[in-house]
Amino acid sequence: MFRSHSGYLTSMLAATVLLSGCSSLDNLMDSTPAADVTVSGEAFYRERIMLPPNSVLEVRLEDVSRADAPAELLAQSRSENPGTPPYAFEFSLDDDQFQPGHRYNLRASIRQGEQLIFTTDTAYPVDPEQLQPYKLIMKKVARAPQQQQTPNASLVNTYWKLVRLGNMPVAASPEQREAHLIFKNNQRLQGFSGCNQFMGQYTQKENRLELGPVAGTLRACVPAPAYEQSFLQLLKGELSWSVQGDLLILKNTESGEEARFKAVYLQ
Repeated sequence: MFRSHSGYLTSMLAATVLLSGCSSLDNLMDSTPAADVTVSGEAFYRERIMLPPNSVLEVRLEDVSRADAPAELLAQSRSENPGTPPYAFEFSLDDDQFQPGHRYNLRASIRQGEQLIFTTDTAYPVDPEQLQPYKLIMKKVARAPQQQQTPNASLVNTYWKLVRLGNMPVAASPEQREAHLIFKNNQRLQGFSGCNQFMGQYTQKENRLELGPVAGTLRACVPAPAYEQSFLQLLKGELSWSVQGDLLILKNTESGEEARFKAVYLQ
């Protein structure tokens, strides 16, 4: 009787060990990582030129299956100041990152800051079932033509229309002439302050103008321009000046008041 009970326990223990082993095997199979997929190759350009400083090479592997949505990034590599081509790259991914029926592409680019210098201009499809070393050819991007800068207008013999006095924009009403000034080449100054004409003399020394007494008419306008007295006050004493394209900036060196003028050319 004792032997029979002992045999029964032995059988139960063996079954438990067997079941435990099966469970451990199942767990081991469940925890087996997905197989790796390696996508590798080289990116290069054919031009025999050096890259500018602070250039950045970027290679991307993307899911481009949806035409109505941005490409989904699967892997990316970035290299600062990558040197001379070719540039090797390698991505290791799990095979479950690739979905049946989806399309995948590689692309490469080189930028300096926000400026694109080189980029691939053709698709490089990736098939996870038929991997190969990829060669990504980048093409040089043509720079947009730079806009021609407007040459600086001449300080002398230019009709300068007053457009801003301090922080206040200046605009003449329909029934009024626009405020302006003209520096003549005989060191004489003339202009219109919004209601009255004025004239005087000036001396130019580099970026400084020394204005003599300014005389003007004494008309009374209704309504009187709010900016007239401030404009005339600014023209007393020494002024600093600068021309940027068709914009003249005058600043009274004593009061700090500033006025801006726009060059007007007769058609």
